[in-house]
Amino acid sequence: MSRIVGHLDLDYFYAQVEEVEDPSLKDRPVLVCVFSGRTEVSGVVSTSNYKAREYGIKSGMPIALAKRRLDGVEGAFIRMDHEKYEVYSDRVMEIVRGRVDVLEQAGIDEAFFDVTKKTGVDYAAATALAQELKATILKEEKLTCSVGVGPNKVVAKIASDFKKPDGLTVVRDDEARAFLSPLSVGRIYGVGPKTAKLLQESGISTIAELAVAPAERLEDLFGNKLAVYLHDASNGVDGELVVDRGGASQLSRMITLKHDTHDLDQIVAELLPPLKDVHEKLVSKDLFFRNVTTIGILKDLSIHTRSKTLETPTNDYFVLEREVRELLAALLHEVGDLRRAGVRLSELQDMVDQRSLTEFTS
Repeated sequence: MSRIVGHLDLDYFYAQVEEVEDPSLKDRPVLVCVFSGRTEVSGVVSTSNYKAREYGIKSGMPIALAKRRLDGVEGAFIRMDHEKYEVYSDRVMEIVRGRVDVLEQAGIDEAFFDVTKKTGVDYAAATALAQELKATILKEEKLTCSVGVGPNKVVAKIASDFKKPDGLTVVRDDEARAFLSPLSVGRIYGVGPKTAKLLQESGISTIAELAVAPAERLEDLFGNKLAVYLHDASNGVDGELVVDRGGASQLSRMITLKHDTHDLDQIVAELLPPLKDVHEKLVSKDLFFRNVTTIGILKDLSIHTRSKTLETPTNDYFVLEREVRELLAALLHEVGDLRRAGVRLSELQDMVDQRSLTEFTS
């Protein structure tokens, strides 16, 4: 059966979030870093914006080396705030999830999606849907993303990386081989530097060359499983389905309040519909939660959270509402008016696990 699959990749995600929160950073090199704490320059660069990449800044580069490359340039070295990036990621994934058949989150900044039913296997409709996704994410979150659309995951993943940033590349099933052929083997999902080097040493540099390489030769190098994958991928073939794996890790909802406010009752009242919605999804998937987090976003777009881990998992709505109210009260005690508010449920487990735990503890 023909399918239409997409891959969405948020452009230079961590650094772009920092630009959204502080627009003055846009014309400067922005480096989001993991500081080790030993010295002011110990640690590594996690990601950077395109301005920083003009100076040769790369992910994994020592901060000290990055500073030397930016000598005389006013760069912004920002400590990684994973909690903040998760909030943005959750909101983007909710935007996408509501517009596609199936969403498979592959990381904090990327996801595969299937739109076969939604589009009726019509690439024109899929292109329009991808454009709508990009426009909605830009409007609501001020983030750009690159999207690839194709007949399967392999092609969609390569296509999303084809025009960056803010790109859209659509590859129809009958165009897949021609699209892939001139590209380097390193563009195939899962082909790292070591695999690419082995292929190149065997005289295989392009995907076209890989597509016609003898199966025995690939098996000698990589074994049967990887050899089959490389052969199929280089010919634009991939039967792996898009599967919703995100539901088992966390569920979240965010809302924009009618007015910026510090009133707890008003915030809770506006949060109740999405709170009930996330609870219904929890129950429909036979899931229990153990950790609940409330999220508040202020007028300056700064993000503040309060979390609580329960002694035992539950899916009781009244417990959820009570904990959300208490966490919001604690949050409001330390911050000003909220512009947006939300809740995230994590440390999820299914009902089978919960029954086993209950039987064990009793």
